[in-house]
Amino acid sequence: MAHIYKTRMNSLFPNIVCGGGVLNGSPRIDGRRLAVGDVVSTVYISSTFNEAKEMYDLSIDEIRQALLYCSSLQCKADNPFVFCHNCSLRTEQEDPINIFDLEEHTLNNETKIVKGENVIFLGSMEEYLEESKGKNWWDIATNLLIDHRNRFA
Repeated sequence: MAHIYKTRMNSLFPNIVCGGGVLNGSPRIDGRRLAVGDVVSTVYISSTFNEAKEMYDLSIDEIRQALLYCSSLQCKADNPFVFCHNCSLRTEQEDPINIFDLEEHTLNNETKIVKGENVIFLGSMEEYLEESKGKNWWDIATNLLIDHRNRFA
């Protein structure tokens, strides 16, 4: 089993670890199955720290560390076995997506879905392919830090 060790990668981020056989070694909150990318995406989607704080029982410091870790691209320096599942860096590590068995369907003359053997996606094939690229979460994390800088003062 690869990467069964747990490494606290940087003293600036004492709550962020990689490895330990958890989440395939993705950067995560220590002691949790919670990837840094999940924290960043939750804050982004909800536009509040409170939702991430309550949903995942996190401290403001853990949220701040996740945002700083991501915005600084510390994960590239740490070189985890895999990057966070929703990040464009991870899609660079993986094989190209196989769309051979995927078909786009229109339901009720309006709603589009993409279906395949292991995929059901609500949206068009174009949206599926765009979503499959992942997001540059480090840019989003940087903007969240700027927008909410008073929370960390």
